[in-house]
Amino acid sequence: MNLNDIEMKLLDRRASVPDELPEIVNERMAEAFRELPSLTVKRKSKWMYIYGSAAAVLVLCLALLGSAFVSPAMAKSLKGIPFFQDLFELTHYIGLQTADEKGMMDEPNVSVTHHGVTLRIPKLVYSGSNIYFVLEQDTIDHQFNNRNYSVGGKVNGESVDMTISQGTMKNWGRTGTPAAAVVTISHSDYSSKDGTPYRFPNEFMLNLKITLVGMEKDTFVFDIPVKKNETATKVVTSDDPPKEWKDFKISLGRIEITPVMTRLTMNEDYSKRDITKQRDRLWYILEDQDGNQVDSTRGAFGRGIPGTTMVAMNMDMDPFERMPKKIKIIPYFYSSETDKITIIPELIFTVPVNQ
Repeated sequence: MNLNDIEMKLLDRRASVPDELPEIVNERMAEAFRELPSLTVKRKSKWMYIYGSAAAVLVLCLALLGSAFVSPAMAKSLKGIPFFQDLFELTHYIGLQTADEKGMMDEPNVSVTHHGVTLRIPKLVYSGSNIYFVLEQDTIDHQFNNRNYSVGGKVNGESVDMTISQGTMKNWGRTGTPAAAVVTISHSDYSSKDGTPYRFPNEFMLNLKITLVGMEKDTFVFDIPVKKNETATKVVTSDDPPKEWKDFKISLGRIEITPVMTRLTMNEDYSKRDITKQRDRLWYILEDQDGNQVDSTRGAFGRGIPGTTMVAMNMDMDPFERMPKKIKIIPYFYSSETDKITIIPELIFTVPVNQ
């Protein structure tokens, strides 16, 4: 498409575009133009003069997105107008950013309002082990942001063991936008009721009760149907015997690989350890056949395996960029005093990923 064709398309469409755009759009447009080396300052000024408004510039950029000349940096600037990308980046949920970019996240967009305060769940994804959702809080005057909150949940109306990680509710530097946080709901591999293996169903109704500090009498109740996202999910197990070093004894439970996250479950045997004394705990790095690594970034939780001296430790990690052919599990100690890690070679596992 040549320049004249683009100009004609813009002239045909300019009447349907609003005359003013939010400031964030203007900022993104400025970023986008800085990424266009082929347009001189004079050419940019001419196009701005012809169409006379920021709205026309937006249409221009949308037209350019469909061409072969848009740079990856410019595309990222334009697609990043919604604040979700900033939220995922700032909270280090790289997997959610990837899932959102690939259209893998559901958009329930459900909301509940009490006394002018609205809680909304606009985006959610269920990986099979974890449920991630964005929680927004807003008011008409945007004055009641950054409140503390608590989350409780059930599955199909039934109380189950849930581990809930609540991100901090913030505006993330966006004036006039809702406060937002990422909430993660997980379940250990074994039920505390009877010790039997347990996993969330593939489909179920997630019943949430969310309470804001200062509004304890007004619980925000949500019933959201969730369904496991089956895209490129792989579960890796191993029959290799446990590895031992000093009083540590570990074996692989499972590795669940999805585009959203990587869930590592390691079975740690405490039969030789004095749990009454504080000891160094193991952390883990996963490495593919090319040396690409993912690390645990959001802590770990565990529960005892009934009838054994082992604890199933669950750790959520960033996703692999592509499905690995084999995975090396690298245990290490971390010192907060020196900010250094010490790898334990005797405890390293390498497991194949069946394609």
